[in-house]
Amino acid sequence: MGDMSARLSCLPGDVEDQLVLGDGLLTVERVRCAGITRPRISRLVRAGLLVRLARGVYASRESYDDALPWEAFALRSRAFTWACGPSAHAAGWSAVAIRGLPAIDPPPQKPIVVMPLGSGADTNSAFGEVREVALPPEHRTVVNGCPILTDSRVVADIARTGARDDALVLADAALAAGTTVEELRDVLNVQRFWPGVPEARWVVEHADAYAESALETLGRLTFIEYDLPVPISNAWIELGPIRYRPDHLLDDLWLIFEGDGDIKYNERLDAAAVVRQQREREWELRERGFEISRYGWSNARHHRRQLAERFRAVIAERTPRPQGCSWYRETRTYRQAA
Repeated sequence: MGDMSARLSCLPGDVEDQLVLGDGLLTVERVRCAGITRPRISRLVRAGLLVRLARGVYASRESYDDALPWEAFALRSRAFTWACGPSAHAAGWSAVAIRGLPAIDPPPQKPIVVMPLGSGADTNSAFGEVREVALPPEHRTVVNGCPILTDSRVVADIARTGARDDALVLADAALAAGTTVEELRDVLNVQRFWPGVPEARWVVEHADAYAESALETLGRLTFIEYDLPVPISNAWIELGPIRYRPDHLLDDLWLIFEGDGDIKYNERLDAAAVVRQQREREWELRERGFEISRYGWSNARHHRRQLAERFRAVIAERTPRPQGCSWYRETRTYRQAA
């Protein structure tokens, strides 16, 4: 008999069912009770229908290959966390990926998990990295069946060790998703003697739950980094029957800044209508005394010094009014929680 894996062209139904139950992953241990044996899994791997993402953890080859980079990284991170045992928790960018929080750079090559000090962590492998760290119970949670660090711990760790813009984007998103500033401060108090805490405190104190996107965070960071007046994020303006919520508002100058992300226009059947509504909106605002300045992703991400000079020039052209424009906020935040 030849290799039966050569005849397989699609995943068997029971294997697909197990992948659905595992949210895209199956483990040798968990599927054994369903009658799916290790030799059978090996045949599916040889047939190119399953891919091994960690020791004893597999995903559909087709689904994994079709996944976007951060989605694929989330699968690898969950797989590696499961493979490392019950005391392992996804950390850093692995936890970010599993939670679906925003990131502005490509994912790392390897997942990272942490284990409590003294747990006898396994050595690193081709599938990921393992570190032993202080890990209080209140810094641990579970998402989609996978143990991970809490959002507050992940923000603190990345703010201590990563780039400021990466960390601020993540901190804004975590606050919008329900983490509180007090929770972030509590984590940093636990870590107060760890490297990078002053930078992390800066990130926490400048985070804003009202920022709706990474682009808006980077736009606001431009004002902060280059000593410009920091605008109000996504406040409502009501002018009679007209109600607007600009990305950034300098209320004393009646000056609005809007970040233009490609997602607003790309691959939308109603792109023309969006542009038309935008122009009408801006006409109404200018008629009532506002000025609007727009910026894009490239400058906010890679050329903030030049963007700051543009902002500075626009601000210099405006004269503060005796009375700032009226604005308000609702009690809720505007970004949908991940």
